[in-house]
Amino acid sequence: MTDKKFEVINKLDIANEKVGVIIVYSILITILLFSWWIFNFSEAIFKSRQPDRIIVGITTLIGIILYSYYLIFCGKKSYITKVELIWMLIVAFFVRLALGRAVSGHPIDVNCFKAWMNIVSNDMFNIYEKNIFIDYLPGYLIVLALFKNIVSIVSYSISEELLIKLPNIIADVAIIIMVLGIKRKFGSRLTRVESIVILFNPALIMLSSLWGQSDSFVSMLFITLFVSLVCNFHILAGCVTAYLLFTKPQFILYLPLIILYWIYNLWIRNNTKDVIKQIISFGILSSALYFLFMPYKDILWLPAFFAKVAGEYPYYTVNAFNIYYAAGLNWIKIGGMYNFINLIVLAIAYVLVLVQFGLGLNKTNDKIVQLKYLMQGGLIVGLLSYNFMTGMHERYAIFAWLFCLMLYLMSNDIILLRGAMVISLLSFMNISKVLDLSLSNIYFVQREFSNFLVAIANIIILIVLIYVITHNLLKCKKKGI
Repeated sequence: MTDKKFEVINKLDIANEKVGVIIVYSILITILLFSWWIFNFSEAIFKSRQPDRIIVGITTLIGIILYSYYLIFCGKKSYITKVELIWMLIVAFFVRLALGRAVSGHPIDVNCFKAWMNIVSNDMFNIYEKNIFIDYLPGYLIVLALFKNIVSIVSYSISEELLIKLPNIIADVAIIIMVLGIKRKFGSRLTRVESIVILFNPALIMLSSLWGQSDSFVSMLFITLFVSLVCNFHILAGCVTAYLLFTKPQFILYLPLIILYWIYNLWIRNNTKDVIKQIISFGILSSALYFLFMPYKDILWLPAFFAKVAGEYPYYTVNAFNIYYAAGLNWIKIGGMYNFINLIVLAIAYVLVLVQFGLGLNKTNDKIVQLKYLMQGGLIVGLLSYNFMTGMHERYAIFAWLFCLMLYLMSNDIILLRGAMVISLLSFMNISKVLDLSLSNIYFVQREFSNFLVAIANIIILIVLIYVITHNLLKCKKKGI
């Protein structure tokens, strides 16, 4: 290549990069203006404080614009600067804050969180002795109480609806900061595309800012666990595992992955010292939380709690657009087969996990390789449980998105990033539909063709990603990697 041709191509690349930067900043400024408008005028214009369709429409628009940008510039590896990242973090935080203030959230969930927060902030360790409905573990309730007490101490006026969303809004920002750290640990930098896909993920925005659920906070704990394993913070890893167990009942689906990781390193790799640190710290914090919140003389309260939660929704699906929704079984009672079906699905998921462990690990001492297969196992469990286990809610696919994203961060395989993007978009379509109806006190999603297509797409992405994982495993096996 001649010097002149090289100079022309270099100038063209610089020009394209500048165009990309202009587009990003234009989008972010537009979002900021939208947010400012919602923050200042929504309550005055919409006296009901439930501008549901407009807010959902704006969030959809944000998702479409940003994901369209990703599709257009998906081939470019333009790395984000520190200034751009700080700007994006600020904008992402205030976008969520504005949306959180504009919409009070899912009526049932928000009212439950408000009631539990007020009880726990005054009488934390006796909440499970009170004769009230409660289906959440103490981990998240501690966080709500902490935020409530901080606001009381500083005497700051904030609505309870926004207060219960604040831990998840902060968690969304923390996720991108930890992802940045993971990328640097693996010797790479965060690209502009990756930061946009995470920071302005419409499903995360919907859950943390509009719905008011705890899934973003739980996702942050998952990534914290992953970071602690990557960085050899073994005591932190054990503590985070324990806190996850006492934060979200659904973590029980993923706990066997951690146990398999411990067994593998203890029994096969003889990596005793590090794993013992994790197990001991897990045991200490678990015991502390168990006995601090144990109802009076009820030593078996936690197994009973999990059994109660598992039996609360004996339906094929609870507005989750999965195989049962596609079959017209939304909110249809199962009967005695409820737990039996779930145990079969979970057993199949872990058989697949064990197969991929057997194909890929080859008794490796490489910690990163071990974590890669741990994330693949989480993706398999997340996708299979969401699509085939009964009683699934619309929100639970977000954990499959998280594992897919972390797999991408480790492998830099663009297919996995696109897979994560598809999962999050399908989740957004599911979550936004359910939230939109719930703001009108409608909690049953009728069978519609568009929702049916989302359910089919969820099954297709499950098949595609399992094929991708299997293909990569066999390819690595053939090469002897």
